[in-house]
Amino acid sequence: MNEPRQAPPSRTTRLLMAGFCAINAALLFLCLMHLPFGYKPLKLAIVGWAQASPRIDIVFGFCLFLAVVTYHGMRRLPPDWKTRLLYFKPRFAHPAHGAFFSLKEPPFDRKPLLVAYPEIKDAAYHPDVQMKTWCKLLERHAEVPLVAGSQTGWHLLRDFYLIALVFLLAFLLTWPLNSNVNMALAFSYLFLFGVQTLFLMFSARGTARRLVHNVLAVELGIAGTTGIKKEKKKKPGKAKTGKKQKRF
Repeated sequence: MNEPRQAPPSRTTRLLMAGFCAINAALLFLCLMHLPFGYKPLKLAIVGWAQASPRIDIVFGFCLFLAVVTYHGMRRLPPDWKTRLLYFKPRFAHPAHGAFFSLKEPPFDRKPLLVAYPEIKDAAYHPDVQMKTWCKLLERHAEVPLVAGSQTGWHLLRDFYLIALVFLLAFLLTWPLNSNVNMALAFSYLFLFGVQTLFLMFSARGTARRLVHNVLAVELGIAGTTGIKKEKKKKPGKAKTGKKQKRF
């Protein structure tokens, strides 16, 4: 079961992605030029462009090309592949495949959902059935602020992680070609790219899990309007219409 279709990114999201690509490209440029990371070294490299090493043109062109390709690649890569690269799973990568039955229990009871959607149990909790049911709930509650905010954060962090992963791999691949760089400087960039990638990976995974739980919580009525119709059983007997009248 594929993930739900992702709406085109907003202008703000596109600007954030472009800015993140530019920052990572600037870091890679400084590393390949054997300069410490920071605004001042970058400014000095730009101001002293004519006096710099002739390879500065090649390094700049490579970093610019990588930033542009990464930005447009993130916009065109299917959501399914993004999630697979985030979880390193070829199948059933999205946490919604275990939304109704998984080892990680949400902070609420999921039994009413299984009663409302018996097809999940009938299919023996098959991941595709769980994903399909959850996608219906996501589409139903997509306008709820809690769900909409979680979904936007999930998409943005997932894309940021993939951008960071691309530049980490680019750094590792260019390191042998840049062997004369100071080892302390190289390890500082390795730490920077590595920590950035790991932080975004765990943040994106946590946001995805919260999105799955938020959709279920809204459906249960815990956080918003419930989508499950609950009929109240009427007690037998006459309903009281008002206060008891005094008998004389």
